Amino acid sequence: MRIYEDYFDRGLRKKAYSSGGEEREDYLKLLDMILEACLEFRGLHSKGKLYSRGLVITENEIRSYFEMPPGSRERDVCDPLLAESVREAFDHISDRISFTERDGRDGDPKDVRISDIIGSFELSRLEVLALLLALAAALDRRYERIFGFLQDDVSKREPSLGLLYMLYNRITLREGAAEALPLPLRKELFLYIFRRSDKKGLDQPLVLNETMLSILLGLGMDEDILSDCGVKYQEDSGIPLFFENSYEELSRIKKDPATDLCYLENEDPDTVLHLISHDEEGEKELYVLNTEECFALPEEKKNEVISFLALKSKLSGISLALRTGADDSDKASEKKLINTLKKIKGSEPLFLFGEKKEPERFSHEAVPSIVIPDPDAGNRIRIWEYFLGLCGLGKEECESFIPDLADCHELSYGRIKKACERAKAEAGIRGLKAPDKELVIESLRVLSGVHFSSLATPVSVSYSWDDITLDESQREILRTVCDRYRLKNRIGEKWGLKKKNAYGNGVSLLLYGPPGTGKTMAAQILAKELSLPLYRVDISRIFSKYIGETEKNLSAIFDAASGANVILFFDEADALFAKRTEISGSNDKYSNSETAFLLQKIEEYDGMSILATNYYQNFDSAFIRRITYAVHLDSPNEEQRFKLWTTILPPEAEVEPDTDFRFLAERFKLSGSNIKAILFSAAYMAGAEGKPLGIAHIAKALKLEYRKLGHLIDPGEFGPLMAYLQ
Repeated sequence: MRIYEDYFDRGLRKKAYSSGGEEREDYLKLLDMILEACLEFRGLHSKGKLYSRGLVITENEIRSYFEMPPGSRERDVCDPLLAESVREAFDHISDRISFTERDGRDGDPKDVRISDIIGSFELSRLEVLALLLALAAALDRRYERIFGFLQDDVSKREPSLGLLYMLYNRITLREGAAEALPLPLRKELFLYIFRRSDKKGLDQPLVLNETMLSILLGLGMDEDILSDCGVKYQEDSGIPLFFENSYEELSRIKKDPATDLCYLENEDPDTVLHLISHDEEGEKELYVLNTEECFALPEEKKNEVISFLALKSKLSGISLALRTGADDSDKASEKKLINTLKKIKGSEPLFLFGEKKEPERFSHEAVPSIVIPDPDAGNRIRIWEYFLGLCGLGKEECESFIPDLADCHELSYGRIKKACERAKAEAGIRGLKAPDKELVIESLRVLSGVHFSSLATPVSVSYSWDDITLDESQREILRTVCDRYRLKNRIGEKWGLKKKNAYGNGVSLLLYGPPGTGKTMAAQILAKELSLPLYRVDISRIFSKYIGETEKNLSAIFDAASGANVILFFDEADALFAKRTEISGSNDKYSNSETAFLLQKIEEYDGMSILATNYYQNFDSAFIRRITYAVHLDSPNEEQRFKLWTTILPPEAEVEPDTDFRFLAERFKLSGSNIKAILFSAAYMAGAEGKPLGIAHIAKALKLEYRKLGHLIDPGEFGPLMAYLQ
């Protein structure tokens, strides 16, 4: 029988391995030595013919078997000489590995060796033998016939648990009765657990995980295996840490060996991953897995993913984060997946995230959590400055609008980052060196992602302060509203005002006055001044005759607006906030409760709510007390009307120079919206005739507007304009 000296050169015992391939060859020599001894037991190197109990069986074989004493009949008992040779072979390889580690080894990081796997997974000798059998079957097809022969069935070309059992018994000295083998083996290394489901017990084949085989062949790992349910997360180098307090708490959790799971409370995934991936040593990779997508995969594919992460975790010391499903997800499958991954994790806990608050299913199991607060105004300024700096904006350019941007838009780290990236890309498309404020605002609007269904619609914002006619007191209040909203976080946090506010930190504004006095225009001006999207709430769709539906619709509006940084505009709001009535019936009771609910929602909303009404006297006094500001927009006086007549049309409009706008302002007491309608109608009349706009066109348009309003055409009021109406 060939023994240790026949396979190994003692002179190399104190020499380091030059590569993983050389080490692999020694392990395969060890396997060959065991296989040859077992084949010799079957007749190899003897004058007799090799036999297989499943292929050739003779009367002499049966007779000789039963002629042996009962204690000696087991063919798979240990061969002492083989066991000693195997021990020496393992020692030989171990010595060479020690010299390799002592000398240090540089080179290709893909060069993962069998010894690395043995050490990382703390494999027993049984598991090492199983690994070598599966590796040999994958490397050289000549092993297939040997395995088939030793398993007494030429169709069994893959090594099985039964073959492993037999070989292990041949090389293992035991005292007393044979011990039962620990089964099953590690699923991270082998695929037999879920492949060949028709094979049971000792017939289960040992098939190497494809990732493991790729590692042992020096090919590295294929990251695409995660494409259906996960990703390797890599944040750009150089990004500073923006959540220092949360990171300190996270660092303590990372170093606690008793912690298996940790939930990170923040609904912005970029914020969570920014923290987890921030590694002071810069060595650990971060892999992110979506649990719902993972347990929806076919069983074989799912186990490949788990095996991949297990190998990565054991061999590279990665961080692993799971984005868990919502509360209505498949909790049983999720729990099973988390428990599996918890067993294969490395030195760090398994990080869970996905919700702003830890779901009850985790808190009930006493999973520790870390609250990651959304960035305050000061932190948002830092984040904007950093990412806009990467876009090419200078410090002075950033300082001109970033403080207001950071205060008015209460955004997460991830949304600020994405807005800057989109603005930079758009600037490149337009041939600009860097994005300007308008591009950044445009990117924010595109990424806002607010969905009100049919309950609210966006309003185009086109007016500025120059387009509205107001007296100085009205203009001052509106500018105060803008300043209050623009500084609500910076001053509120610096002076501690937010702590004293029992409700939200938002701003509410009531605009009241006769129709056509500019309430909608004022709302648009505020939206443009604050660079916020404006949404008009469809009041007709809010109220429902069914109990509870109105509150449900209101909640849907404010929930969608929360965190979206939009202005909610309630036009004709007196229908919503009419005076509460004495309760004389069930309808009055529920109507009052709906009004109270809406008041509560407006107070809790951190954004801006604008309400417009024509009938201030209809409002409940309790509501007026709870509104932040109120502005009365009255009908314009003569001077204001003259300004409207002369400024509404753009400079490009062709107007006859002798048009008497002073007469129009003095004679007709119209609102701004009426004057605009008349001028636009007259302009199209003039354009149809191919002439400049003149007093004749205005007279005809004025007549149409009066009829629309239900007013009589008084010749005394129209005076000289009647000549154009004949």
